[in-house]
Amino acid sequence: MSDTRAETQAGQMAARATGPTETPAGREARWRWSKIWSASQLILALLLTASVLVYLMLTPAVPPPSAEQRRPPQAEIVEVVGPGRIRIRPGTPLEKKLQILTVETTRIDSPVLSVTGTVVASLRPGHGQGSDYWQFNAPEVLTAYSDWQKATADITFAETQLARIKELAEARVESQKKVVARLKKLVEAGTDTPKDLAAEETTLLEYQIQGQKEIYEAETAVLMAKRSEAMFARQLQQAGLDPELLRAATADMDIVMADVPEAMLSSVKVGQGCQAQFLGLPGETFIGRVNSIAPVLSRERRSLRVLFVIHDPQDQLRPGMFAEIGLGTDPRDALLVPLEGIVHVGRLDYVLVAGTEPETWQIAAVKVGEPYSGQVEILGGLSPGDRVLGKGAILLKPAIVQSLQAAVTGSKGSVPGVTR
Repeated sequence: MSDTRAETQAGQMAARATGPTETPAGREARWRWSKIWSASQLILALLLTASVLVYLMLTPAVPPPSAEQRRPPQAEIVEVVGPGRIRIRPGTPLEKKLQILTVETTRIDSPVLSVTGTVVASLRPGHGQGSDYWQFNAPEVLTAYSDWQKATADITFAETQLARIKELAEARVESQKKVVARLKKLVEAGTDTPKDLAAEETTLLEYQIQGQKEIYEAETAVLMAKRSEAMFARQLQQAGLDPELLRAATADMDIVMADVPEAMLSSVKVGQGCQAQFLGLPGETFIGRVNSIAPVLSRERRSLRVLFVIHDPQDQLRPGMFAEIGLGTDPRDALLVPLEGIVHVGRLDYVLVAGTEPETWQIAAVKVGEPYSGQVEILGGLSPGDRVLGKGAILLKPAIVQSLQAAVTGSKGSVPGVTR
C-alpha cells in the first residue's frame, strides 16, 4: 500500500512540474511584453546618462586645494608693511642668515670707472733730424692734422698781411694829407692854383677808398683762414683729438682716447687722475689725467670721447696700442658696501637700510661704482652711519619686488615664497 502511495505522489509532482501546455498566442504575448520591457530599460538608461552629462557640464569645477591652502596657518617671516618697507620676524632661520653692518667712510684710490682706450697720438722725438713730430693711429687723422696746421699757418700769414696793409694804407693817407696841407698854404699865399689843390685832395680821397678796400679784403682773408682752421679743428675733435692739446704737447706725452658711455659721463671730470695698463706692456702702469671731453656725442655708440694725457718718459708707447684705463684714481673718501648687499631690480640697484621701527627695513635706491676688494663703492643713496644688510640680502628680493610694487599700487601684505 505504501508503494502505491509513493507512486501516486511522484505522479502528482511530475504533473505540477510539467504544467499545462502553453499555447502559441501565449508565447507571442510574452515575447511582446519582453521587447517592451527591454526598450523601456534602454530609454531609461539613456535618460539617466543624459541627465548626468548635463549636470557635469553645468556645474562649475571645484579646483583642488593649493599648497598654500593645505599649509597650516603660521606667522609670516617677511611682511610688506608699506611702500618701500618690509619687516623680518626675529628669531627665524632667515634672520640668522642676514649680516647687518654699519656703513663707514673709507679712504681709497681705486678707479671710479674702468674703460678701454687706445693711443691715438704720440709726439716722437726728432733725433737730430729736426723738431719733434706727431704720429697718429689713422691716416685720416694725419690728413686732418696736416690741413689744420696749414690753416693755422694761413691765419698767421693773413694776419701779418692785414697788419702790413693797414700800415701801408695809413702811410699813404698821411703822406697825401701832408701834400694837401702844404698846397693849401701855397694857395692861400697865391703861389699855387686851386686846381692843383683840388687834384691833390682827389688823390687823398682815392688813397682813403683804396686803403679801406685793401683792408677789407685782408680782413676777409683772415676770417676765411680762421673758418678753415675751425673746420679742420672740428675734424680733429671728431677724430678724438684736441687741437689745443696738440699745440701744448711735450716730448714725453702721449694722447689716449676712450669712449665713455653716456650714462657714466657724470663720473668723468676734466683734470681727473687716471692709470693706464697697456696690453703690450704687462706689469707697467702709466699715470695721467683727463685732459678734455669731446663736445659731440657719438650717435652710433651713445658715448663721448674722453682724452687722457699719459706721461711716457721712456718712449715705450706707440699709436694704436690698447689699454685698460681706470678713471678717478685720486685718493678720496668712499662708502663701501659688500657686493652681497646689492639687490638689482629692473634697471636700479637697492640696499636695505635699517628703519626707525624694530625689525623694519627701508628699501633705498643707490648708485654704485666700481668693485673694490669684494665690496662696491656707493656713489649716492647712503650716508655714513647707516645700518644696512650685507650677506643674505638677495634672499629678500621677492619681498623687495613686492614692496616696490606696493609703492605704486598702495597694497601691502605677506610675501609668497618667503614664509616657509
